[in-house]
Amino acid sequence: MASPNPIDYFAIKNTLSLYCIALDTKDFRLMEQVFTEDVDAKYPFAALKGMQHVADTIQKRLAPITSQHALTTQTVSIAADGRTADAVTYFTGIHFGQGKWKGKEVTAWGKYVDTLTLFEGKESLPGASGQWLISRRQVMFMGRLGEERVMEGE
Repeated sequence: MASPNPIDYFAIKNTLSLYCIALDTKDFRLMEQVFTEDVDAKYPFAALKGMQHVADTIQKRLAPITSQHALTTQTVSIAADGRTADAVTYFTGIHFGQGKWKGKEVTAWGKYVDTLTLFEGKESLPGASGQWLISRRQVMFMGRLGEERVMEGE
């Protein structure tokens, strides 16, 4: 049994970070570099199947706000065969109201519990074994604080 490629840990962290960048820049095409085509995702507000369904649902949910997502405490474990990995990542997401909600915000604290799959031949980071994409995600909120209606928009 070979040791995991240490560069793969950085590639996995980059995939997880790219999700936050996609949300905050509203560049939802980046989701293709985050999720497998057939991802199984469970959010507190919906169970979603497929990368496009996830991208479309999140895009609609975040349309009325701007946001800033930050990742904090994290563990990453690559399976012995080097083809899958599990990650638990704590996050903070601040959602800023617009229009009549300008000056109001709602902050969410939670964790992403992910399974990632390796796609060889699609290098995402020099030296990595390939591209790591999320194939399963569960999002759990640990707390929310602020004006929930900012998510509704005008």
